[in-house]
Amino acid sequence: LTLAATTVNAALDNQGLLTVLGGGGSTLNGAVTAEATGTIRVQGNGSGTATLTVASGFTNSGAIELTSAGSGFPATLVVTGTLTNASGGTISALPGIGGVRTLTAVLANQAGGTVTLSTGLTLNAASAAHTNAGTLDISGGDLLLSQTGTTPSFTNTGTITVASGRTWTTNGGTLNLNSGGSVGGAGTLVWSGVTANLGAAFTNAVTGLAPSNSTINGPGTL
Repeated sequence: LTLAATTVNAALDNQGLLTVLGGGGSTLNGAVTAEATGTIRVQGNGSGTATLTVASGFTNSGAIELTSAGSGFPATLVVTGTLTNASGGTISALPGIGGVRTLTAVLANQAGGTVTLSTGLTLNAASAAHTNAGTLDISGGDLLLSQTGTTPSFTNTGTITVASGRTWTTNGGTLNLNSGGSVGGAGTLVWSGVTANLGAAFTNAVTGLAPSNSTINGPGTL
């Protein structure tokens, strides 16, 4: 199934490959089921930016890819509500031919779920309470977490790895690095205007930290 500048009002149960092409946004207004066998690919191309807007939250049990082909145009997924990445589900920011990758959704990455950055990704839903209990792999690109609106937050109880030369930048809001979760790798965390709550000790023996205009609370040590 390939969509270009198309609105689908019927419910959609994706069991195969759904490709959303550039040249105008496509919208899914009905309930969305993303099966374990399915892939949702938002693919910028020579026709322009690819944007898929899903009118309500849904659970991904398969694969979601933000990429480009033929030309380096952006790819954006907008979910009005919570995007739950279930155990076994994957969300991937892929380099393709180039272009920015944006996820505008409340992200709930559950235990067993994986979010992989093979290129840069911006996570920017307003007033969002993001959660990560799975794996967040910041290895092939940088993560920009833009927190705006009312009481935005990101809570980690899973595993986050920031590879050497990569950055995880958080602008605004609250960052809860809870006990039981881990943040590691030889990359750097950049905090600007952030309230960070350390549920466990944070060490800079390997992972860099660069806060500005921020507040860092315990009970974990820095």
